[in-house]
Amino acid sequence: MNPHTLKQRTILAGLLVCPLCRGELKEGAEQYECLNCHRIYPVQDNIPRFLPDLSDGEQQVKRSFNLEHSRYLDSHYLHFTPRLTQQWLDEIQLPAEWFKGKIVLDAGCGSGRWTYAMAQLGATVVAIDLTDAGVEITHRATAQLENVTVLQASVFHLPFRPESFDLVVSWGVLHHTPNTRAAFGRVAPLVKKGGQLYTMFYEKHNPVKYFFTDLLRGALRTLPEDRRYTACRQLIIKNNLLYRLLAQLVICAPYPPSGDPLEVSTLQLGLYDAYAPVFNHLHTRREVTSWFQDFRFDHLTLTKPVRHTTWRDKFKYGECGGSINMRGVRS
Repeated sequence: MNPHTLKQRTILAGLLVCPLCRGELKEGAEQYECLNCHRIYPVQDNIPRFLPDLSDGEQQVKRSFNLEHSRYLDSHYLHFTPRLTQQWLDEIQLPAEWFKGKIVLDAGCGSGRWTYAMAQLGATVVAIDLTDAGVEITHRATAQLENVTVLQASVFHLPFRPESFDLVVSWGVLHHTPNTRAAFGRVAPLVKKGGQLYTMFYEKHNPVKYFFTDLLRGALRTLPEDRRYTACRQLIIKNNLLYRLLAQLVICAPYPPSGDPLEVSTLQLGLYDAYAPVFNHLHTRREVTSWFQDFRFDHLTLTKPVRHTTWRDKFKYGECGGSINMRGVRS
């Protein structure tokens, strides 16, 4: 193990337990072994792999997002540039100096954009993802940073001790699991007292549009992942009238006026994200608030505040405009 890898692995000292039986782990250069149940967790390409056996639904989500994360260069949002740092600060609404010296879990790091941003702000970041592509791309993008370490794991079987992190981030992840509330219950206890949890969930709105979108999801899921990605290109509509009509029924996107290929591929990747996973749960602000309160989080902050207050607008767009971005402090 080279000195750089050793420093990255040192981050994990005192944090890890067996994700299945919660036993102590013995670390080796090529594997971790549970001293209780004797399960072996391999280290492949310098990434510890803590994946248990996955259900059929979890396997489908893993395949879908594996393709999405492997195509991260198709989206300008996912290019690793200094602008990601300011985007993250705008997203979470914490001051830049807050992150220095903190230990953070990015639970569902995807291709690693928020991992990269938080590391640039001076946090020590542990990034986990379910997918091969996600952890490999994040590991590659942060390979020169000694304050980042990357693991492959499921949010339902996280290999960490309770109250290990100053901040846990799960952005756009938990609603793609079989049970959002249960997944929330796996990440929330990892926050230290006085630490913070930040999540983003899809918001419940427009059941008519959701019904037809779900029908289209079912049809698209009969295609292999690469063909499904290609099919999503057809949902970027050039005709403005046709777009306005379709947008009342299904998730689609208007063709960008610039015609920039990167803008087009960014929209295509976003549509694939909306249609590919088998789990796409929607939730209300009240639901998410109750979850935070159940796990004794207070000082709750909506980083994207309520935008719609009339019954008609809430029905069509949701209170917060389609996503619930909430941060809380554990008491």
